[in-house]
Amino acid sequence: MRTWLILATVGVLGGGTALFTTLGGGNGAVQSFNAEVESGPIVMTVETLGTIEPLTTVTVGCETTGKIVEIAVDHDDPVTKDQVICRIDPELAQAQHAQSKAELARAQSALVDAEILQKEQNANLPIATQQALGKLQEAQAALIAEAYNWKRIDKLYESGDATEAEWTMIKANHERAKAAVLFAEAAYEQAKLNEQFLPQRAREAVDQAKAALKLAEARFEATQAQLDKCIIQSPIDGIVLQRYLDVGTTVNAAFQTPPLFLLAPSLTRMKVNAKVSESDIVHIDVGQKARFTVEGKQRVRFEGKILHKRNQPEIVQGVTTYTVILEVDNDERQTLLPGMSVNVEIECVNRPEAVFIANKALRFKPPIPIEDRQALMDALNWPAEPKGEDGAPALYSKRTHLWQYDDSGRSWRAVPIWIGVTDNVNTEILSGARPGDEFVREFVDGSSGGFSLKEAIKLASPDNRTL
Repeated sequence: MRTWLILATVGVLGGGTALFTTLGGGNGAVQSFNAEVESGPIVMTVETLGTIEPLTTVTVGCETTGKIVEIAVDHDDPVTKDQVICRIDPELAQAQHAQSKAELARAQSALVDAEILQKEQNANLPIATQQALGKLQEAQAALIAEAYNWKRIDKLYESGDATEAEWTMIKANHERAKAAVLFAEAAYEQAKLNEQFLPQRAREAVDQAKAALKLAEARFEATQAQLDKCIIQSPIDGIVLQRYLDVGTTVNAAFQTPPLFLLAPSLTRMKVNAKVSESDIVHIDVGQKARFTVEGKQRVRFEGKILHKRNQPEIVQGVTTYTVILEVDNDERQTLLPGMSVNVEIECVNRPEAVFIANKALRFKPPIPIEDRQALMDALNWPAEPKGEDGAPALYSKRTHLWQYDDSGRSWRAVPIWIGVTDNVNTEILSGARPGDEFVREFVDGSSGGFSLKEAIKLASPDNRTL
């Protein structure tokens, strides 16, 4: 029994020695994996989530108050322009229209009466003035006669040939004649003033009657319109997306217009409302191509163009997005339906012939001290910044560097380059490298021993233990 324990102990110690030798020993191998600079197309895209909607929608509401007595269309029914789609009970509208019709007739009669009075007054005023003038002349003649009698009686009274009673009576008649002249003059002046001002008042009365008639006509037209609006017609050729109310529902348009239907011109052309983040919106321009795929019985790929880029931001929980509208054509099966969510890929930049390299090479950093790496980068001399066709700096140009490894001298070399757009896998090289050049994307240095957890677990397995 003791002999078996000794042998087991020796076996365990032997396995431990083998494990340490495998983990600690190294063959000094250095492996360098390179990425080659290639040429070909590279496309920079922005991916986002969008919602399918009709190109335009029209909400048909009710502009009158009453009970719905008929609905002629339902969900998804096609409609044509001016087609009757709903009827409202016209009882209340008819009563209001009848009242406005009576008010219109009364206003028309009042205008006719005012015009007749104006004509009558214009005809009578000169006659009244002439009558006043005649009375004035009559009073003046009477005054002359009374003045003559007064002088005659006054002389007779002074000579004693007339009594005091006769003198007093004639004097009174003379005074009354003078007063009659004053009244006649005033009446004549009043007649002339009436001839001047009363026609203006008559014209004002006619104008007021005309204004009242226009108000009655406007009221009549308004009630006629309300009566006509009891019959609701489709404003467009299209399809019913949604019906909100049922027959028998009472609608009240006193404060706001109750919606009845949601119509769309057609579903042959649709739009996609896509939300683009603030970091990507700078890459989006009107007219850019976009595409998305709808999975169903068959995979259908749709393509369109950016129709509009809205500047109004939407901030939700600190995240800022902008709305981009994409216009697409629906297929014959009408696969695109309002409300569907799709993943949209917007093509921002398309380089059909570009020089590019894998992004992994751009992210690589050599396993040397950071001071040595920085010294190599400080010694770099970048070529001139690439220019566009207009002479301005090329779009998306940015300077960076790649790394090359000299296996014979075990040394590193940094290569300065200018890069452009990326498709998140490869990045365009504008200058500094040519197709066929190779740069390090991964480096493994096995010259020093190291501890491998996976190898330790493997060797620690009972099946791998040997005496």
